[in-house]
Amino acid sequence: MEAQKNRKAVITGIFVTIGMAIFIAGIFTLGGQQKTFVKSVNVYAVFDDVSGLQQGNNIWFSGVKIGIVKKIEFYNSSQVKVTLHIEEKAREFIRADAKAKISTDGLIGNKIIVIYGGTQKVPAIKGDENLAVEKTTSNDEMFATLQESNDNLADITRNIKTVSKQLIDGQGTLTALLNERTMYNELNSVIAILKRAANNSEKLTESIAAYSTRLQTPGTLASDLVSDTTIIPNLRETSRQIHMASDAIVALSDNIKDASRALNDSSNVISVLLRDKKTADNLKSTIKNLNSGSKKLDEDLEALQHNFLLRGFFRKKAKNEAKAAADSISANQ
Repeated sequence: MEAQKNRKAVITGIFVTIGMAIFIAGIFTLGGQQKTFVKSVNVYAVFDDVSGLQQGNNIWFSGVKIGIVKKIEFYNSSQVKVTLHIEEKAREFIRADAKAKISTDGLIGNKIIVIYGGTQKVPAIKGDENLAVEKTTSNDEMFATLQESNDNLADITRNIKTVSKQLIDGQGTLTALLNERTMYNELNSVIAILKRAANNSEKLTESIAAYSTRLQTPGTLASDLVSDTTIIPNLRETSRQIHMASDAIVALSDNIKDASRALNDSSNVISVLLRDKKTADNLKSTIKNLNSGSKKLDEDLEALQHNFLLRGFFRKKAKNEAKAAADSISANQ
């Protein structure tokens, strides 16, 4: 009897121990899922609509779970303030200008909060910051947008049916273009003219290209005029010289005109000499008399040199002239 009691006590103790172990393991498992025993910081995000987000939902950053939704409460008149419980080890990677948005874990899974963005130059969060939020489209809004798209598609379909019916019934200009043979032929003629114009333009372009090639051929006058840097300056200098020569010819012509007018002037001495024969004869007679008088004067001077009264004077003069000439030669040497 005593042995049976001890055995029951042992069995009871074993079951109690196993139960306590399971209880403790469950606590640690739930605590691990809820990040209860992990050092963390709290930040906040204020949404207009949390779309069914619940306390305990996960928080993700760059595809990694970094915390849970700690608390959800109303804020101001109609907004919702969400407290985000974020692990300390992830804090240094989240910048103060990062944003939070509500997303879905899978196609129809639980709601989650995704933290994204942020610039490296902005410091990391320290705790108790308010993150900016991105407004997400709710299911109702998506369904409303889809309904509006369906309505627009239905309207487009009805319009296409109307246009098709008008084409079949032969209504409108487009139907005339499709069915009228004359207009079709005229359009073909216009297209043919446009093709010929395009061909002519192509030929003109080819001609211009060929002419440009000839201009660039080395050795030709056109190429030298375009590319040689010395021809154009020489042409400019030649033009300038021709212009100066033309100015000189004009000046010479003006001088000749002035001289001609002076010769035609009856009060001018030269004009009188050229026009008055009597004056010319008198001038000739005067010149003849001067020549005769000069000859006689030379003869008289020759006679005076041989006169014994003046012979000494002329010899002394000749001696002085010879001495002066010799002194001049010595000085030059």
